[in-house]
Amino acid sequence: MSRPESAVVFRELGGPEVLSVEDASPRPVADNDVRIDVAAFALNRADLMFIHGEHYTIPAFPSRIGSEAVGTVTEIGKNITAFNIGDRVTSIPFYTTTDGVQGTTAVLPGDYLTLAPPELSDAEACSVWMQYLTSYFAFAEVANLGSDDTVLVTAAASSAGLGAIEVARALGARVIATTRTEKKRSLLLEAGASEVALVGVDDVGEVIDRTTDGKGVRVAFDPIGGESLGTYVHHLAPNAVIFGYGTLSDQQPVIPMAAMCRTQSVFHPYSMFNHVGRADERQRGVDFILERIGSDALRPRVDRVFAFDQVLDAYRYMESNEQSGKIVVQIG
Repeated sequence: MSRPESAVVFRELGGPEVLSVEDASPRPVADNDVRIDVAAFALNRADLMFIHGEHYTIPAFPSRIGSEAVGTVTEIGKNITAFNIGDRVTSIPFYTTTDGVQGTTAVLPGDYLTLAPPELSDAEACSVWMQYLTSYFAFAEVANLGSDDTVLVTAAASSAGLGAIEVARALGARVIATTRTEKKRSLLLEAGASEVALVGVDDVGEVIDRTTDGKGVRVAFDPIGGESLGTYVHHLAPNAVIFGYGTLSDQQPVIPMAAMCRTQSVFHPYSMFNHVGRADERQRGVDFILERIGSDALRPRVDRVFAFDQVLDAYRYMESNEQSGKIVVQIG
């Protein structure tokens, strides 16, 4: 008999107020599944989009939530050979409407687990995959980013933005970052950005031209939507790729078509879920990231850790946009 568990659940669309922590019956472990006792889980901006009904994934009520956790293996399906009872593992985000990890236990397909890097704390270990794979697939698998390229990362103090700076630098590219607050400028420079443009103060186009000697950025990583592209569209390199991976402005992206045509640039509606399901791409991304964590070239940045009974406070904090890095909830 499976032991009782508590899970973060929602039954209607809305903000953090629709979330509750409830007793739940854990689903059985299928042949290709692994059950873990969760030690900590990380929140993502995608989680807010999910509960609002604006995400790639459509919830099926009552719905669990969450995609990144670290914990200990307690049960394995008969086809699982990569893990053993007692292993410390982390979960890789993937497309699912049933397997949210935010709770005391979680059941996941073994294909979307890795052994947790021993050098990382629980808070760091549950913060790896969304933070780094999101930009890895875009930069390495789609754009083939290299040492001759410059990347623009907007809203760069988010966990995905900070991860994008580090991944771009690991691929040899130069990074221009944007942020809204002066206090985050030094953080972005420390993370590896060559230049930081302060929104509403600096002219982003002028910063791009100065940093690239007028050549422009070949890749933009932009979660803002709305008019964001228009602030830099005249400063793109030929054949640039703009990855639109969010709508922080609460508006769909406006695409200046004529300006995009002049540089033969492409706007790419982007989700890591379109790539993580491909076993070859997923394995290359996992290998790339684990190798660099092992050499200390990448290190997840954790902003704040909440207790499990503070999970709604954690979501409200994420809504405030005050964080710089991951928000984590610790179990126990």
